[in-house]
Amino acid sequence: MKKITINPITRLEGHGKIEIFLNAEGDVANAYLQVPELRGFEKFCQGRPVEEMPRITPRICVYVPELIIWLQLKRRMRYIRLSQQQQQ
Repeated sequence: MKKITINPITRLEGHGKIEIFLNAEGDVANAYLQVPELRGFEKFCQGRPVEEMPRITPRICVYVPELIIWLQLKRRMRYIRLSQQQQQ
Protein backbone atom coordinates (compact mmCIF):
# COMPACT_ATOMS: atom_id res chain seq x y z
CA MET A 1 0.00 0.00 0.00
CA LYS A 2 1.37 3.42 -0.97
CA LYS A 3 1.07 6.35 1.45
CA ILE A 4 0.88 10.03 0.47
CA THR A 5 1.36 12.55 3.28
CA ILE A 6 0.59 16.27 3.12
CA ASN A 7 2.13 17.84 6.20
CA PRO A 8 1.52 20.52 7.29
CA ILE A 9 -1.68 21.81 5.82
CA THR A 10 -1.72 25.44 6.84
CA ARG A 11 -4.80 26.92 5.16
CA LEU A 12 -6.87 26.28 8.23
CA GLU A 13 -6.57 27.66 11.73
CA GLY A 14 -3.73 25.74 13.32
CA HIS A 15 -1.87 22.91 11.67
CA GLY A 16 -2.94 19.60 10.30
CA LYS A 17 -1.84 16.58 8.32
CA ILE A 18 -3.50 14.53 5.60
CA GLU A 19 -2.52 10.92 4.95
CA ILE A 20 -3.85 9.12 1.88
CA PHE A 21 -3.36 5.39 1.44
CA LEU A 22 -3.55 3.97 -2.07
CA ASN A 23 -4.21 0.31 -2.89
CA ALA A 24 -2.32 -1.71 -5.54
CA GLU A 25 -4.52 -0.27 -8.31
CA GLY A 26 -3.75 3.30 -7.25
CA ASP A 27 -7.24 3.96 -5.84
CA VAL A 28 -7.75 5.58 -2.44
CA ALA A 29 -8.18 2.89 0.19
CA ASN A 30 -8.19 5.21 3.23
CA ALA A 31 -7.67 8.89 3.95
CA TYR A 32 -7.14 10.58 7.29
CA LEU A 33 -7.19 14.20 8.41
CA GLN A 34 -5.41 14.95 11.67
CA VAL A 35 -5.72 18.31 13.43
CA PRO A 36 -3.96 18.05 16.80
CA GLU A 37 -5.08 21.33 18.38
CA LEU A 38 -8.32 21.84 20.21
CA ARG A 39 -9.09 25.51 19.76
CA GLY A 40 -12.43 25.59 21.51
CA PHE A 41 -12.69 29.37 21.77
CA GLU A 42 -16.35 29.13 20.88
CA LYS A 43 -16.87 27.41 24.24
CA PHE A 44 -15.32 30.13 26.38
CA CYS A 45 -17.19 32.80 24.40
CA GLN A 46 -20.53 31.32 25.49
CA GLY A 47 -22.30 33.49 27.99
CA ARG A 48 -20.18 36.57 27.32
CA PRO A 49 -21.81 39.78 26.09
CA VAL A 50 -21.93 39.89 22.30
CA GLU A 51 -20.19 43.26 22.39
CA GLU A 52 -16.99 41.58 23.66
CA MET A 53 -16.61 39.28 20.65
CA PRO A 54 -14.99 41.85 18.32
CA ARG A 55 -12.25 42.33 20.93
CA ILE A 56 -11.74 38.66 21.77
CA THR A 57 -11.92 36.73 18.50
CA PRO A 58 -9.28 38.62 16.46
CA ARG A 59 -6.75 37.86 19.18
CA ILE A 60 -7.50 34.16 18.83
CA CYS A 61 -8.09 33.82 15.10
CA VAL A 62 -6.09 36.07 12.80
CA TYR A 63 -8.29 35.05 9.85
CA VAL A 64 -11.26 36.99 11.21
CA PRO A 65 -10.58 40.72 10.97
CA GLU A 66 -12.41 43.05 13.32
CA LEU A 67 -14.28 44.82 10.54
CA ILE A 68 -16.02 41.64 9.46
CA ILE A 69 -16.99 40.85 13.03
CA TRP A 70 -18.42 44.34 13.57
CA LEU A 71 -20.44 44.08 10.36
CA GLN A 72 -21.81 40.70 11.38
CA LEU A 73 -22.57 42.00 14.86
CA LYS A 74 -24.49 45.00 13.49
CA ARG A 75 -26.47 42.74 11.15
CA ARG A 76 -27.35 40.33 13.96
CA MET A 77 -28.33 43.13 16.32
CA ARG A 78 -30.59 44.59 13.63
CA TYR A 79 -32.19 41.15 13.16
CA ILE A 80 -32.74 40.79 16.92
CA ARG A 81 -34.34 44.27 17.14
CA LEU A 82 -36.63 43.53 14.18
CA SER A 83 -37.62 40.18 15.70
CA GLN A 84 -38.43 41.83 19.03
CA GLN A 85 -40.47 44.54 17.33
CA GLN A 86 -42.48 41.96 15.40
CA GLN A 87 -43.26 40.07 18.61
CA GLN A 88 -44.76 43.19 20.24
